Parts: sequence; C-alpha cells; structure tokens
Amino acid sequence: MRKILLNFHIYSGLLCFSFLLIFGISTLIFNHPFAFTQRPSSVKTWTQPLAIPPLARSDGQSLNEKVQMVRQNNASILKALGSFAMPSGASDGDWTDADTYHAHFLRPGKEYQIDVHPSQDSVTITQSRMSFWMMTTALHAGSYTLVANSWPWYLELCTIGVIAAGITGIYLWPARARERRIGIVILGVSGAFSIALMLFVSMHG
Repeated sequence: MRKILLNFHIYSGLLCFSFLLIFGISTLIFNHPFAFTQRPSSVKTWTQPLAIPPLARSDGQSLNEKVQMVRQNNASILKALGSFAMPSGASDGDWTDADTYHAHFLRPGKEYQIDVHPSQDSVTITQSRMSFWMMTTALHAGSYTLVANSWPWYLELCTIGVIAAGITGIYLWPARARERRIGIVILGVSGAFSIALMLFVSMHG
C-alpha cells in the first residue's frame, strides 16, 4: 500500500509540474506586467471590401438596447467576414463617427481591431498576434473555442493531482523521523500564513 501511495505521489507531481510552471509564470506576469511581456509578436493591418447589411445605431438607446445593438452589429460583421465567423469570447464595439463602426474582438492568441465603413463597403482590420507571455496570461481568461475549452479540464485534473500529492505527501512524511521536526515547522508556518493572508484579504480586500 505504501509503495502504491509513493508512486502515486511521485507521478501526480510529475503530471502537474508543467501546469504549475506555466501557472506560476502567468501569475508573475499578472502581478508584474513587464514591458517585454506586453508587446505583441506581430501586427498586421489590411483593408478589404465588405458587403454587410445596415448596422444599427445607438442614438437615443438605453444601456440594454445599446448592448443588444453591439451584439447584433458584431454578429453581422463576423458573418460578413466569413473567415472570422466563429464565437468570440470577448468583444465590444461602437460608432466612432458617422461612417465608422469600430469593433474589437479577442480570440486565443489574436486580437482584432475592426473599422467598418458602410458607405464605402469596406473594412480595415488590424490583427495583433499575442506573444508567448501574453498567451500564458490569456489562459486565465474565459475559453470560447473547442481547443481553448480543454484548458479548464486540464486545470481541474491538475488541481486534483496537486491535492492528491499533498495528501499522500503528508501520509508518507511521518515515516521519515529525521524530517519530522522540519516538516512540522513548514506545515505550521505555511498554514498560519495562508490563513492570515485569507483573513487579511477578506477584511481589507
């Protein structure tokens, strides 16, 4: 039984290693957004013809009506563009002048700034490809494609692995008499710090 738990402890830790590494890097970038991590790897702008039904205007509309207008206009733009016609996890848009509707879309690894000019039947698209560092932080955001949706499943699997590794580690630890004292100190300090931090955040967050 002990050998089985030891193997489970080792391999669950190995399973979670790459996830914890990526999660740690992305958390560090969240807390300390260094300039080199925020630069896109490439930016490309082009203009192309676009045949699109008349877009709705937001003049005199309530907030809820404006939200519906943006959703309707953005859906029309995605459908007209064709190659972009897939669900977008985050988008917004509005009229910037009488003949320019600006839409903003986020996709895994890419960001799009789209300016539609209805009177000219044209659209100007700026595509920014995320760098590796930006991609790691984007994993914390909502998932909205089949591939991106695999990340939450991996997150849950690794969470179970981390919990299992912790439980089996505590079970196996008392058998090592020489490490018992330092283990008690580490568990006590880390537990007290975690509880204190949670209380501090809940009271002053």
